[in-house]
Amino acid sequence: MSSSLCEVSAVEKRYPLGETWVQALQDITLDVQVGDFLALSGPSGSGKTTLLNLIGCLDQPTSGSIQLDGVGLSDLSAKDLAAIRAQKIGFVFQSFNLIPVLSAVENVEIALRLSGQEMSREICAEALSAVGLGDFLDRRPSQLSGGQQQRVAIARALVKKPRIVIADEPTANLDSSTGAAVLDLMKRLNEERGATFIFSTHDPMVLERARRVVQLRDGRIVGETGENSA
Repeated sequence: MSSSLCEVSAVEKRYPLGETWVQALQDITLDVQVGDFLALSGPSGSGKTTLLNLIGCLDQPTSGSIQLDGVGLSDLSAKDLAAIRAQKIGFVFQSFNLIPVLSAVENVEIALRLSGQEMSREICAEALSAVGLGDFLDRRPSQLSGGQQQRVAIARALVKKPRIVIADEPTANLDSSTGAAVLDLMKRLNEERGATFIFSTHDPMVLERARRVVQLRDGRIVGETGENSA
């Protein structure tokens, strides 16, 4: 790893619940390096998705700071956070989140449009070819398998060349063989293109392939294995 891409420093996140507060994250410090293939693991309610949402500019911490690609996120406006999401972050969700009435290539084009980049069917077709869907450009999501839909989502995440790809339980809705194929694809894109991935997962297949695994419990980091771990 050559440099730090995302620095999370002493972050806490609290949510109001009636007259009390729920402490979702406590004193989280994490350094995501350029080219990382990092998994956040832990039981439900451990804070994995909350932490991904903060790194992905979908939410802001109650205290502490987050820097992404040298930019401090904590004091940015909603408009500025949206711009960073569009330009610097790719998302891969467990439910795919494809637009049903659009073809595969049109779903990928949406990412370019939102990032402010020039619309290009050729670039989007290349992105789909890179994930093995060069012959499926004009198929709608209903005409694709679950694994193929997730590959479209990966192409959509990567087409704008984001600084980081955030994948929230990306294999949860896939059978084991399809999930393994999708993970191997993401690992190849990480190794060949240097794409930085950070996952939340319960899936042992993800944890086996990750180069770093950060364990969370009750909103705290309780351990780390793999590269750069203590």
